[in-house]
Amino acid sequence: MLATLCLSPALAATPEQDFAARCAAAGVVKCVGFDNTTTDIVRGQNLSADGQGQYRARLDQSMKASGAGSLVFELPPPPHAGANIAGNWYTTGPTGMGAMFSENSTFYVQFRMRLSPEMLNNSWDSFWKTILFHYNTQTCGSIELATVNQYLSGRPFMYTDCGARHMTTTLDGSRPTMDTPLLLQQGDFKCQYGQVNAQTCLFFVPNEWVTFYYKVHVGTWDQPNSMIEAWISREGSSQYQQWIRVPNFSLSCNTDPCSQQPGKSQGYNNLTITPYMTSLSPSSGKAGMVSRIWFDELIVSTQPIAAPGAGVAVADTLPPAAPTGIRAQ
Repeated sequence: MLATLCLSPALAATPEQDFAARCAAAGVVKCVGFDNTTTDIVRGQNLSADGQGQYRARLDQSMKASGAGSLVFELPPPPHAGANIAGNWYTTGPTGMGAMFSENSTFYVQFRMRLSPEMLNNSWDSFWKTILFHYNTQTCGSIELATVNQYLSGRPFMYTDCGARHMTTTLDGSRPTMDTPLLLQQGDFKCQYGQVNAQTCLFFVPNEWVTFYYKVHVGTWDQPNSMIEAWISREGSSQYQQWIRVPNFSLSCNTDPCSQQPGKSQGYNNLTITPYMTSLSPSSGKAGMVSRIWFDELIVSTQPIAAPGAGVAVADTLPPAAPTGIRAQ
């Protein structure tokens, strides 16, 4: 459900003021503008090289959603490093995301992403990822939620458990399932397996700063009481559109089975931004083609985050009260 907030006209005067206002909102625990190489993008601290030791990600001051720059990954033509084709940007530590989100907690993540046309037109033999929410450094495990370009189809898709369980539901969207007939995307798109088309499915678009926004409610480990949701907001739009809504989902900790004590000490506490492609052949891709993917304006919060430029928040079930702390910077 969407709720319009009354914001000062100065809020949207510049992209920088808008981002600063979202960062200053109640509940925000982490905010990264990808504007510098001293804290935001630092080799060996939050930025890693590709599989051959070459740094393929950097600060790009010429392409940005706001501020002084953005994070860009440049994926080279073959021969390249294979799966780890361009490295990754990551958070570390017990509260790298700003907090530990374990049982009976909810977190929200928002970021801007831009794709070059080559990211969608290359000829790789594996699909690329965008962002992963995970526990510690375990980017492939039970406590992991990944967003990927599903089977190189050009459609965003989510999974957990290293791809073993998908964010797909029954056709009415009431419960998760991996048995057809099913919805690959839900909410405003209702993308049905076997009936994929531009009218009902969300596709990635090039040359545009698209906002991706997530809400993850962690219920009780191994019980069907968690919920995963995701929205997008197109550049220039003031509205979110939902593309993932998976209720009654069973999230698990990294201990099988999750006992009370180990489970409570685990949760989503880090995230990784990466175009990693599992099993990618070093010779895969079009000769001479460089592909690029940019990221900007990363926010993690315990409360809903307004859409860029519009003051729109996604509520739980009812329109929330206007959040405190929103102001122009």
